[in-house]
Amino acid sequence: MRAQLSRIISVVIVCLIVLGVYYLITLPCSFVDIYYTSEKNDFNEAPTDSMAKEIDGYSFNYYIPNKLEYMNLSVLNDHISQGSFDGIDRVILIAKWTRGKLKFGKPDNKNLVVEEIVNHSTNKELSVLCDSYARLCAIACQSLDIPSRIIELNGHVVLETFIREINKWVMIDPIYGYYMSNNDGPLSVVEIIECYKNGVQLTPIVFAESISDDCLYEEKHESELSAIYLNGFTVISDQNLDLKKIITTIFTKLQLPIAKLQFVNENSILIGYVEKKLRYGILITVIIFIVTFISTIKSSNT
Repeated sequence: MRAQLSRIISVVIVCLIVLGVYYLITLPCSFVDIYYTSEKNDFNEAPTDSMAKEIDGYSFNYYIPNKLEYMNLSVLNDHISQGSFDGIDRVILIAKWTRGKLKFGKPDNKNLVVEEIVNHSTNKELSVLCDSYARLCAIACQSLDIPSRIIELNGHVVLETFIREINKWVMIDPIYGYYMSNNDGPLSVVEIIECYKNGVQLTPIVFAESISDDCLYEEKHESELSAIYLNGFTVISDQNLDLKKIITTIFTKLQLPIAKLQFVNENSILIGYVEKKLRYGILITVIIFIVTFISTIKSSNT
């Protein structure tokens, strides 16, 4: 009777493990880790030459492998070389170039890889959303040796570039055509969040002109944007992470690779937290199964 009960429990546990694994696979952060930090300096650490950041023994990299081809790069380089442009003025010219290549709207192609289309198409008006604006602008900056990274907010994506002249990250929003400033100068995403949180006055610097789209920054957008920045979803993704790298990291380092770096505060919903709890739950269930299985074998032998 005891052995039969153990078998039934074992079957139930196996079913729970299978269901747990199946559900885990459907989640976006199943086999990767998220690094959470509430430290502004940790999130805003100056970039290395390779644009990689060492986190818990893992090399987290926000460098985008794709580049602009020679023709676009040459035109862009000529565009920003006319005059003594440096620092944030140089990045603004790149953001303007990005806006000239794209138009805001529902993507023409859901599988669009914006830099490939820009490199190979004569169509200069691609219909895309904010993520493609930020990606193309980041690639253009990186192609010209300006450290840049894509910041994912809840419902919006922006660019940050590291301005060497002032030794700090600065948010550039290529789709709204503006950046934020206060008495300390141009601000990073984290600094913008802190200003909104503490009620500090911000000055939007609009550098773009309307190009027949409806996304240029206006005062009416302020409540919407402040809500986006305050909702606690502020993420940088590893731009070099693929299935091969995930598998290699798991089997060579016996750890999950870090897919995203999230800046957290009291408003944050931790991404990947459900997956983390589920992984631990499955592990505990597997241990219980092993103990139950061994117990069943011993009962059968007595």
